[in-house]
Amino acid sequence: MDKMMNNPWFLRITALILAIALFISVKSEMESDNTNASNNNVDVIRDIPLEVYYDDDNLVVSGPPKTVNVNVEGPSQLVASAKLMKDFKVFVDLRELTIGTHRVPISTENFMEKLNVRTDPQFVDVVIEERISREFNVETDMNESLLAENYVVKSYEVKPQKVTITGAKSVINSIGYVKATISGDQGINKSFEQETTVKVLDLDLNKLDVIVEPSSVQVSVKVEEYSKVVPIVLVKQGNPKEGITVNGLTTKTETIRLYGPKPVLDKIEQLNVDVDISKIEKSGSFDMKLAVPEEVTKLSKETIEITGDVTIAPDPDAIETDEPEDTVSTIIEKSFEQVAITVRGLPENLVSNFVKPANGTISVVAKGTAEALDKVQLNNFSIYVEATKSEVGESTLPIQVEGSSDIEWVTSEQEAVLTVKEA
Repeated sequence: MDKMMNNPWFLRITALILAIALFISVKSEMESDNTNASNNNVDVIRDIPLEVYYDDDNLVVSGPPKTVNVNVEGPSQLVASAKLMKDFKVFVDLRELTIGTHRVPISTENFMEKLNVRTDPQFVDVVIEERISREFNVETDMNESLLAENYVVKSYEVKPQKVTITGAKSVINSIGYVKATISGDQGINKSFEQETTVKVLDLDLNKLDVIVEPSSVQVSVKVEEYSKVVPIVLVKQGNPKEGITVNGLTTKTETIRLYGPKPVLDKIEQLNVDVDISKIEKSGSFDMKLAVPEEVTKLSKETIEITGDVTIAPDPDAIETDEPEDTVSTIIEKSFEQVAITVRGLPENLVSNFVKPANGTISVVAKGTAEALDKVQLNNFSIYVEATKSEVGESTLPIQVEGSSDIEWVTSEQEAVLTVKEA
């Protein structure tokens, strides 16, 4: 053994073997490193939901994006597993922060230790605000050009009328409109109901991020044909029968609604009702069917009740006299409706309004002979109150008649009540 150890060739061969072993070991290590380096991978996992931890009972947070991207670097197999399973978390924790504006880092959890992880973005700016709730009235919003021609919306009804809106205090204070937008097809010509979502907008019509309770409401839309209300005017037609005087015609139906095209109705200021007085033989009421004007589609009433005030002259043949040579005068009546009361003598610095009768008009009955009554017209007698001594406040004054002394004047009211005030 000693001879072998001292032999130079033995030492040379031993050194060669060690050199070869060292070479093989280094090469193997280098190949292993190259293999590991070639198995590393970099990938981006996109649109990962960002969880935000805060006191959502009392606070509202704005600013964080809904999702973020995550850059992952590491062994290909681990990167692929993370991208496939997505069993990790990406979050910001705001539970220890106060109300106000903050810049916070985005954190991650449940990634393998061999992976190098970086979020994009790495920081987010957040605003923490007080959470409040407030009630608002819901307004309706409908494009009325959807209505059929000559149809209009008469009314909207919203149930419920109020909704509760919850959100950040600054957002709630910026609410400009709370609307229930009504949709439909072209040519709407009848009433309908619709459930619609409530929209919350600021003054610039930008949609606001809030919670609405309830989120939808029921809207009832009343649609009807275009219409217009006009007064009814009774017009006497024809001549009364012999011995009959038609003193006046009245109706309790003072106005009526007309339906039809807007250009047609806009030209109609009143509905004239022609009454044939040749068919009236005594005082009383009767129903009359209304004629529909040309191009008007319908009326709100088909008939109205008309009251006629009639005076019947006595039959000359039926008059019995004790003295045939003398003429006996018969007393008859003549009625006047809605005669205006004149206020006389009121100082110039005062003005008055009628309390009773409410519209300042009364009915007047004139009693006298036929000859005397033939001369009586509205323009040759006056109904008045004398207000010379009236003062500011309420005055009760007797109603007086200025007219022919041959006539007995009977008024429907004996006194008028006026409110007097400074001009």
